[in-house]
Amino acid sequence: MLTRLVGVVRDIVRLLRVYRGREPEPGGRSNQPRVAVVLGAQVLSGARPSGTLAARARHAGRIYERGTLDLLIPTGGLGKHPPSEAEIIARILRKEGVPEDAIVLEDAATSTWESAWQVADIARRLGIAEVRVVTDPLHCVRTVAAFREVGLTAWAEPVYSSPMWRKPWERRGQLVREIGALVWYRMKHRVGSRSRQ
Repeated sequence: MLTRLVGVVRDIVRLLRVYRGREPEPGGRSNQPRVAVVLGAQVLSGARPSGTLAARARHAGRIYERGTLDLLIPTGGLGKHPPSEAEIIARILRKEGVPEDAIVLEDAATSTWESAWQVADIARRLGIAEVRVVTDPLHCVRTVAAFREVGLTAWAEPVYSSPMWRKPWERRGQLVREIGALVWYRMKHRVGSRSRQ
């Protein structure tokens, strides 16, 4: 029990560092993974992406354009409005110039935890061991931990253009949600037990 408590405190400290503007992961990696997972977010009525979803997809498209990615895995299932989050991400990626053969959809997951499991399954089939996770800076902490828990080596690719980061009230709200989610993931799924400390 003490180990879990120490882990929760460590997770919250890491999250607060990100909130204050520190990178979600130690920088300086020269050999980034060439596969990126783009985490889903809300799809609005009329198959319109939320600002958060659009920011994540466009960020991934810009990375691909720089030539540092070979494959993108949009993840996210069907929410309140069709189509799936992954399909909307893929549409944006195509508009950003990413070719169809560089996109592999994961369109069943309805949570970050499910995304980690579904993507890990895809990664095993494709022989992928290491990924970048493209999501909001505060979400990176939990996402990296979840992906590592299911056996993938994961690195944060924070999207600082996301409304969840740029708008102070959104950032504060996400901080509170992520603290709760980190505690929940640590207690329910033991997420964080494999994370780099």
